[in-house]
Amino acid sequence: MQAHPGHLQRRLGLTSAISITVGAVIGSGIFLKPLVIAQSLPSVTWIFMLWFALGIVCLCGAFAYAELGSMFPDAGGQYVFLREAWGEEAAFLYGWVFFWGINSGTMAALATAFADYLLPLFNLDPAHREAHSWLPGGIATLMIILLALVNHFGVIFGAALQNLSTFAKLGALGLIVIGGLLITDPENPATFFTIAQNPTTELHIAGVLTAFIGIFWAYEGWYQLPFNSQELKRPERNLPLGLIVGLFIVIAFYIAINAIYLHWVPFQEMRGLPLGANQQVPYLTVARIFSPQVANYLTLLVAISILGAANPNMLSSTRAFYAMGEDGLVPNALNWIHPKYGTPTIAIWTQAIWAVFIVLYLEKFHDITAFVVFDSFMFYCLTVAAVYRLRFTRPNHDRPYRCGGYPITPALFILVSIGFIATLLLNPDERRHALVGLAILAAGIPYYYLMLRIRRPGL
Repeated sequence: MQAHPGHLQRRLGLTSAISITVGAVIGSGIFLKPLVIAQSLPSVTWIFMLWFALGIVCLCGAFAYAELGSMFPDAGGQYVFLREAWGEEAAFLYGWVFFWGINSGTMAALATAFADYLLPLFNLDPAHREAHSWLPGGIATLMIILLALVNHFGVIFGAALQNLSTFAKLGALGLIVIGGLLITDPENPATFFTIAQNPTTELHIAGVLTAFIGIFWAYEGWYQLPFNSQELKRPERNLPLGLIVGLFIVIAFYIAINAIYLHWVPFQEMRGLPLGANQQVPYLTVARIFSPQVANYLTLLVAISILGAANPNMLSSTRAFYAMGEDGLVPNALNWIHPKYGTPTIAIWTQAIWAVFIVLYLEKFHDITAFVVFDSFMFYCLTVAAVYRLRFTRPNHDRPYRCGGYPITPALFILVSIGFIATLLLNPDERRHALVGLAILAAGIPYYYLMLRIRRPGL
């Protein structure tokens, strides 16, 4: 088999660029995480402050990625940025962790959430679900296979699915926001803008950490677009705009949706809901704005939202493995481009198979999201720091877009990332997940030095 008989083609415009960013971010987090965040923080003020502040932190990261993407408009995104700034070893270790943990773990977590939301549509009683315990894993597996099939047959099909799902979920979320603003709550006739301010209770570091993980998971995916640089029309313009405009849209929607949640399901009521009843907050909100009958269809909305958030893990992220194959860091098959469809089909299916394995053997949603977030932030931090390094080592390199707010915005992102990583390692409840992430990283070191250095000529 030749290395790459076909070529990636520039077929994606600005609409698709924004759609990839928005669609990759808005998935399960805004539906499944608000309850645990409310139960971890002492007041409404803290909730809004963290959703806004951490969104701005991610935006600071996006400014840096936009500069790097405009400098290196090649397939591979973050992998390419790390290679150019820090060398092949750092880039390889990112690709290793990305394959085994970040990308596959994200797909697995989203597929698990997709199954959790789709199953209620079939009205299965608890006894039936107990007797068919394979159903959640089976549905999650089918979702991953569906996305692999769509993206196998061309970037246009993957982008079309992305655009459709993004517009659908933004439209549905917009209806919830508008309905929540215009419809009066008979049990709380005060105007919408007088969200009840409950007395602040004591703030705990463990609670803040739990909220950080939940909110960062909700923003997970903001980095996806640069992986598609080689398939973007006018990447020097559309990549920065796609990243920055997309994230502004996400932050605005997240603040608005949280305001609706807290108006219709007051803070103290949220704190009184059972632990783990994550679906109750969006369900109760829609039921009270519209009706319980409409709320029953919320599960379909969430399933579509999750499907759209998972799609960039096939549409965009597999381009990192293509770039690694180009550099001879993985078997040649992974950078094989289908001559007819113009997609890295073997990379797509390899990633899909590993994601299915994680679904079947690591089924708890929180466990998956926790080590994904930890692994991600280690490399986000290193990638954003690449802006400083490349400004020093390549001052004359063409930069069609320059990082907004430099040097302050990259520094803010790096400081928050380091603090977050250190807190995860020090917290006894989350340390296990952090150590899993470190173990995945450590496993790549002997592979690189003992295997690749010997076998590279034969790859």
